[in-house]
Amino acid sequence: MNKFFTTLAILLTVVSFKLTAQGTFYPQRNYDSSINKGIVFGIKGGVNLPRLYYTNSYLKGLPQDLVFGLTGGIFVEFPLFDILAIAPEFNYQQRGGATHYTYEQYYDVKYQLQAGYLSLRVPLYCYIPVSKKIQPYVFLAPDLGYVVNGNISLSQLRQPKQSGQPELDITGSNIAVSDANINRLYAGALGGVGVRTNIALSSFTLVIKTEAALNWGFLDTFSKKEHQETAISTNVHAYNMQGKRYSRGLEVQIGFGFISNGVDGCGHFTYHKSKRK
Repeated sequence: MNKFFTTLAILLTVVSFKLTAQGTFYPQRNYDSSINKGIVFGIKGGVNLPRLYYTNSYLKGLPQDLVFGLTGGIFVEFPLFDILAIAPEFNYQQRGGATHYTYEQYYDVKYQLQAGYLSLRVPLYCYIPVSKKIQPYVFLAPDLGYVVNGNISLSQLRQPKQSGQPELDITGSNIAVSDANINRLYAGALGGVGVRTNIALSSFTLVIKTEAALNWGFLDTFSKKEHQETAISTNVHAYNMQGKRYSRGLEVQIGFGFISNGVDGCGHFTYHKSKRK
C-alpha cells in the first residue's frame, strides 16, 4: 500500500510541476491555445497482470502465480487546457489471481480466481510538451467496476505417502463467481505513464496511445458468505477466509483514436522551436 501511495504522490507532484512549468520553463509563446479543441474518440485494449493481496499473515505468504487477464474498451478524450485532458472510458477488465500450497504434506492445492468487471474510469492526463507529434504523459483516475462473469477453480492432488507408489487421486471444483458470492463491487485507483503519437492523414488525425498503469483496489473482494465459510470452492483445508483480500494489478494497453481534420489533431499544444538570438 505504501508503494502505491508513493507512486500517486510522485505522479501528483509531476502534474503540479508541469502546471507550474507551463509558465516558467515553457514560455507562453510556445503554446497556441486556439488548437485546444480536438476531442479524441477511440478504442483501447491490452493485458492485465492481476494479483491478490491478502492481509492475513498466512495467506500473504502464499506464492503469487503468474496469470494474464484481458482488458479493453472505448474512450473519449476532452482537452481542458494546453497540457491537461480528461478521458472517460468504459471497459471490460479481468481481475483475480492464483496461488498454490501444500496441505498436510500430501495434498498439492491450486487455487485461481478470475473475474470479469465492467469498469468506468475517468483519468486526468497531464501531457509533457516534447514535440508536436510525440507527447509523453502521466495520468491518475478513479476506477469503479462491477463483476459480470468469471470463475473460481480449486484442485487437489493427493500424493503417495510412500515413494514409488502411484498418485492416488485428484479432486477439484470449478464454479461461477456468482455462485461463490464474492464481493461484486470494485472501487480503486489507477495511475500510470504513457506516450501519445499523432499521425496526420488525409481526412483525420490518427492518435496512438501506449500506456502502462498500476491498478489498486480498495474494497475487500471476500463477501460475507466467504468470511463465514459457507461459499463452496474456497473453503478447503488451509485456505481459510481470514482477513481481507484486495485486487491489484499491472496493465499495459494500446489505444487508437481519431480527430476530424476540422481541428488540429496534434494534441493540446503547438510546439514551436525557439530561435536563439
